[in-house]
Amino acid sequence: MNQKELYQFSIELIERYQHPSGAFIASPNFENYGYSWLRDGSYIAAALDRVGHRDSAASFHCWVDGVVRRYHVKINGIRSALTEGEPLSDRDFLFTRYSLEGFEDLTDETWGNFQYDGYGTWLWSFSKHIDRWGDADLVRTIWPSVRHVLDYLSLVWRLPSYDCWEEHPELLHPYSMGCVYGGMQAALALADRYGLPLDRSSIEDQSTAIHEFVLEKGVCEGSLVKHIYPNGYENFCCRPGLDASLLGLIHPYGLVDINSTLSDATLQAIRDELTSPSGGIYRYAKDTYYGGGTWILLTAWLGWIEALAGDRDRARERLDWIVSRTDGKGWLAEQLTDEVLFPEMTKPWIERWGPVATPLLWSHAMYLNLYTTLKEKDDTLFHD
Repeated sequence: MNQKELYQFSIELIERYQHPSGAFIASPNFENYGYSWLRDGSYIAAALDRVGHRDSAASFHCWVDGVVRRYHVKINGIRSALTEGEPLSDRDFLFTRYSLEGFEDLTDETWGNFQYDGYGTWLWSFSKHIDRWGDADLVRTIWPSVRHVLDYLSLVWRLPSYDCWEEHPELLHPYSMGCVYGGMQAALALADRYGLPLDRSSIEDQSTAIHEFVLEKGVCEGSLVKHIYPNGYENFCCRPGLDASLLGLIHPYGLVDINSTLSDATLQAIRDELTSPSGGIYRYAKDTYYGGGTWILLTAWLGWIEALAGDRDRARERLDWIVSRTDGKGWLAEQLTDEVLFPEMTKPWIERWGPVATPLLWSHAMYLNLYTTLKEKDDTLFHD
């Protein structure tokens, strides 16, 4: 399978597994991923927009709108609890994943539901959809849900939560905050473009506060860090530590300028510390999930940024690497287990949950982002 064939196959695969409700299943062959995450789905919808599949993307955004309308009443309870200093349980927050029909999964007490990054990602993705297609009716229909999500994110971005890998609920995560920043910026632009009601000053203040907090508290030794260790808002503890999800702060959320020294240092640190011998990208150095393999979507993500920054040779190498990692069906897995960081942990995870999730729709979506960015920069790179 060559680059163009994988491009076409990825589009077909994603749409094949889009539920009639509009939700995107994370992986159709992996029991624990038989749900729709706002995080995964928002990136998938944005990729479909880039390849011209407007209706599929719009259907997902309408699905999110339905979810938010169904559960936004929780936001008032969160606000009241935070005001009164009352405790909140994991289930009091808006969930990170829902059934394909758009309902909370209350069967698994162990799953970390409080992950707010997906809601910021959805604001960004929805804004990109409207920017591309200019659907004024859709933006006005969904705008009440946008405002609910903004209210929610304004309340929770300072709170310790699970990170984008469903880990470390006791910490703060620059990636998650970057998603909120990017989502708020996107919503502000939409409000201006369509003259929609919004408490602009409040959202601007929140966005500025996030930007300042991450750059002050989330940078150590010249690079962005994986976590911020809360010990009070001012008396924080910042420790060096890298995570490939920090790519999101550079693109698409733009909290860190792609041409800045901080961007350069973070990208180089990821290349130096999180690249496998063959060129795949790990999540973080102590990752033990399925042994800690290389992730397709993160390799594509780094290539996506490199392509935008003009480093097309590196980006093309990552594209070729991904194509070489398709299985016999053309599927892209969540991660690969041929170059794991902790080999002794691969078998226990397989025994617990079965083989690695394959295909992962998010992996295929990030391949589409890399492919289309390279094609836009130089169409001569690709041949039939």
